[in-house]
Amino acid sequence: MEQVTISGGKAANQLEQPLTRVVTVQESLPAAELFAASDKTFADCRQRLIAYLVKLNHALDQDLPDLAQALLQRFCESLVDYLSAGHFNVFQRVSLAADEYAAIEATTQLALCFNDRYGEALSIDSGEVKLSLEHLAQVLGSRFELEDDVLLADRCRRH
Repeated sequence: MEQVTISGGKAANQLEQPLTRVVTVQESLPAAELFAASDKTFADCRQRLIAYLVKLNHALDQDLPDLAQALLQRFCESLVDYLSAGHFNVFQRVSLAADEYAAIEATTQLALCFNDRYGEALSIDSGEVKLSLEHLAQVLGSRFELEDDVLLADRCRRH
């Protein structure tokens, strides 16, 4: 994945750091090495989620409400797909420490709240979505790091 530069006004500056972090975390890891064949669906869902996150941010920055609305729905669909793939393809087969499980559960609940709020919204307040997206991007960045650590530890245990 390529490095993304986010531009725009004050709201864009607020979102720049979390989005850059999400993208940078994704780039810094040898995905093919971390994700076993059984985790491919999960890895694909995570990549798609990041792509929609960046596209949605761009549409919000460019004040394209119709495009932002459509991308928000797709982002939310991708978010639920990603959470489901993680649960069914990864977290049911790896051992999680209590604190890891608690962190995954907390981020899942936050992501589901975001989906409940915006997934089927008929109209959106771009500023509100932008702020919520910023917070979610920060949470997802931390979750990606935790997932990668868990997958790496699982891979090391199996080899």
